[in-house]
Amino acid sequence: MAQHTLLQRLGLGRRAEDPFAVFLAPAARAINQARQSHLASLGLDLANKRVLEVGAGIGLHTPFFLERGCDVTVTDGRPENVAEIARRLPGVTSALVDLELDRPIELGRFDIIYCYGLLYHLSNPERALGRLADICDGQLLLETAVSPGRHDELLLVRDPDAFNQAVSGIGCRPTRLWVLNRLKSLLGWGYIPRTQPDHVDFPADWVHTPIQTMHRSIFVGSRTLLVLPTLLDSVPMAQETYRGA
Repeated sequence: MAQHTLLQRLGLGRRAEDPFAVFLAPAARAINQARQSHLASLGLDLANKRVLEVGAGIGLHTPFFLERGCDVTVTDGRPENVAEIARRLPGVTSALVDLELDRPIELGRFDIIYCYGLLYHLSNPERALGRLADICDGQLLLETAVSPGRHDELLLVRDPDAFNQAVSGIGCRPTRLWVLNRLKSLLGWGYIPRTQPDHVDFPADWVHTPIQTMHRSIFVGSRTLLVLPTLLDSVPMAQETYRGA
């Protein structure tokens, strides 16, 4: 039996050729679950908001906000991904938004901007954050890969060619201080949670960071002061891991 025929019978050939398979892999599902469980633990008011989701991939995070009664506009920088969002979520507004382009986002104003897993795929993250801040009336929820350095620094890197990677081919690794300083400058207030999601990519010890290719962190930018026991307004060198209630 030809190898490709055997793979088709097993369902492996179809998955290998599916450009969206990277979003649906077990590892991707695991990190999404950890991210959203953690977000729900922060005590933020996320119900019945007007939400803009940027860098949404194929919209797998969107149900988190739909379940909370939010009006969600779901966007991505790749037309193929936006078409898949429209197919999967036909009742939800979707649009093409490429934050690498030097143009404003003309989709209205939003209470919440959800930017998980996008910033480190951008070659000009400061300009992108400025565009998002321009249309944000509440909070900018941000998750990104970071450099474990302690200074206000931004490193550029080359991304592989895939549907879940940089559109331009160039990404970045900002330090946590770089991100926090930009959020404070653009929105007024910026925070880092006391906890990290329960996933290997989110270290809790930033003094002796683990030797791995990815270090991630969560941030909250806000137009108003947030007084929550879950949030810090400085860069912590030690965090706890959120393992559920």
